[in-house]
Amino acid sequence: MVSILCAVSAVSILVFILLSIKKRSINNILIFICSCILIYFITFPKQCINSTIFGTKIFFTSVFPSLFPFLIICNLLISYDGITIYSKLFGKILCKPLRLPLQCSLTIIISSLCGYPLGAKYCCEMYENNLISKEDCQRLLNIASNASPLFIVGSVGTAMLGFTNLGYVILTSNYISCLLMSAILKPESAYSKDDRFRFYLRGMGIEKNIGKTLKESIDNAIKSTLSIGGYIIFFSVIIDIINYNSYLEYIIYYITGSNTMKDFIKSLILGLIEITKGCQLISLLNVSVYLKCIVISFLLGFSGLSIISQVYSFTYRFPELSVKKYIKRKAVQGLFCSATTALLLVPLNYYSSSTVFNQGSSLTMLPLILMLGSILLIPLLLTLIKNLLHIS
Repeated sequence: MVSILCAVSAVSILVFILLSIKKRSINNILIFICSCILIYFITFPKQCINSTIFGTKIFFTSVFPSLFPFLIICNLLISYDGITIYSKLFGKILCKPLRLPLQCSLTIIISSLCGYPLGAKYCCEMYENNLISKEDCQRLLNIASNASPLFIVGSVGTAMLGFTNLGYVILTSNYISCLLMSAILKPESAYSKDDRFRFYLRGMGIEKNIGKTLKESIDNAIKSTLSIGGYIIFFSVIIDIINYNSYLEYIIYYITGSNTMKDFIKSLILGLIEITKGCQLISLLNVSVYLKCIVISFLLGFSGLSIISQVYSFTYRFPELSVKKYIKRKAVQGLFCSATTALLLVPLNYYSSSTVFNQGSSLTMLPLILMLGSILLIPLLLTLIKNLLHIS
């Protein structure tokens, strides 16, 4: 009886979605999904409240303490001519190889240190101030787009997978995927925005009141942080609704016929919605560590629906910036990240029994440190070669 109900429910939902897509009515799909969530809220209020409390606890104990002061500092940096100083110090090293305007250096550094979704936030602010063009902004959204090093190395590598070294491998893959995206994304023909930047510099020379600037920085940080917190709490509830849904498990098992495959597909679906929960579930699967790293790398490169929604909260003010293009490129970046992880783990996996997973070995980290150093020096080496050969 249960199997018949599940089959009928699945077919009904599929038919409804197909009819809505055929009629090009996205509103029907959204109303249907929201109605289902509302019914679930009424049916299981305690579980929904617990999910909300759990999401709120994560936000106030993990995200808010690190993100809020970081945003204030970044806002002050931008207010007091930080873009100019960073463009002079790091512009040629970071932006020239990536084929971006020099003023993008601060956004790239912020994204590399703090991760999603701050790269998108400051990318949109630069576009709003007319520092970069629409094409440069669209490229920068995907290039300055990665998970934070602390999350990859600490949460994923150490806490979830149990091997810090694997966290460094995935982090390296994450950065390499950004470099590969910069290589395949075509830059604007009018590559340099010197006139815009000079106009901006004239405005930045005006002395600002420290009290007023600090207040504006705090207000902006509060607004941005609370917005991100709202997405975290909302998707925490959605994830729990899907995670504890026995109908979904039964449908996946009915299709695959395997508990291992069922858990894998379910974890992947949840990861495509919210990467933290997805990475945690994948790390608990009864599959090889090699496969876990590859799948987790894809999720970190793609970012998931929750992060994409947070990025969209900054880009929605500019209709000319295509979120569909951003999502497609993030899927490609996820594939790049996954493939790079698979390649980097081939030699490490060969010595896994004696070196890579041995946290106490001093030789374990040496090849990895050399590899990371080489990756970080690539932009500098490219710039030096370019200057040496006098390439315009």
